[in-house]
Amino acid sequence: MARVAPAQVNQSLVNGLTCLQELVLADRPIGVRELARQLDMDPTRVSRLLGTLSWLGLASQDEDRKYHPGPAVHVLSALSLHGSRLLSDSLPVLRELAAETGQIVALGVLWRSHVCYLYHGKAHTPLELAVGARGPFPARQSSIGRVLLAQLTAAELADLCAHESDLLPPEGVPAFYESLSQVRERGYSRGGIHGESLAVAVGCPAVAALAVAGSIDPEQEVQLADRLREAAARIHIGKSPDDV
Repeated sequence: MARVAPAQVNQSLVNGLTCLQELVLADRPIGVRELARQLDMDPTRVSRLLGTLSWLGLASQDEDRKYHPGPAVHVLSALSLHGSRLLSDSLPVLRELAAETGQIVALGVLWRSHVCYLYHGKAHTPLELAVGARGPFPARQSSIGRVLLAQLTAAELADLCAHESDLLPPEGVPAFYESLSQVRERGYSRGGIHGESLAVAVGCPAVAALAVAGSIDPEQEVQLADRLREAAARIHIGKSPDDV
């Protein structure tokens, strides 16, 4: 979840993580100058950052001197999954919910102005295609994104909007804030052009959100939201059921 920026942000760390994120998201090796243009950063600085990431094993350089994710990215990913246990603890609940509803089930977290999907699939979707198979998606267009944005305090939301200009929709700030206020009142969020997804927060405070997407009968909306909340309550977020 978002937090208000500290008084003194370590910009070098921010730049390094931003470079790493772009490498991971890219579907091909990328050169220093191209990456610098994408990030609107000085090429010399990007080159130094990539050199450091390479030294750490988080980036690798091919024969064309272009960069791609290094082997340490996989180590970091594995350690992260083990440390948080969010995905592993959620999988039984996600599979059961997908089988029960026959719809797409998703688990996502808020990352800056986007939603990162940890799981996205139906009951018959192979695990390797459902886990981490989708790239970041604009939070304001996602039911998961909106329900997580609605969990932020006024200060956190204002700080996030100040640093992530693409978070704000064309209709403007007042309409955006009003829509999030409605989400708080309902306790769930509808998303999609035709409201074809529905999401609730997971955890208190929220660390993720759970959603279903497909054909949603408006008359069954409240009942479906209640079912989602029941499922979300069974995700223990790294704790053993005996500890809850």
